[in-house]
Amino acid sequence: MRDMITGLDGEHYLRSDLDNQWDKTINVGTANRGENFVINGYLGGTNRRGAWDSADRLQFSTEGDIHLELNTDSQVITELVRFDQGIATVVASVEYGDRLSLDLTAGNYGLSFFVEGDLIDYHVRANFL
Repeated sequence: MRDMITGLDGEHYLRSDLDNQWDKTINVGTANRGENFVINGYLGGTNRRGAWDSADRLQFSTEGDIHLELNTDSQVITELVRFDQGIATVVASVEYGDRLSLDLTAGNYGLSFFVEGDLIDYHVRANFL
């Protein structure tokens, strides 16, 4: 099983496991209106390294004000953070919901996806308007 991301630039990222450490995550690029990225991943259970796999993370940035429509998976807890001078601050989150919608200002952001149980496959789509 592999996690697959289609980034903002259309690039495909295929990983055996998305990292759960911010300094090692994939950065999918800078978001502009009309762009999107997609995640098809696996969470829960034990990964190939024998570690519990309860979180996946990725990063993106914005250069100006933009609206984010995030279609999340109802099987995961989703958290959006903003990075300011290396410190991550939670901007919004949804627990086992299917949508997150908010306006973002210019900056660097991260998304975390968490699961509390057995292995699941999950799907997320981020649209920037």
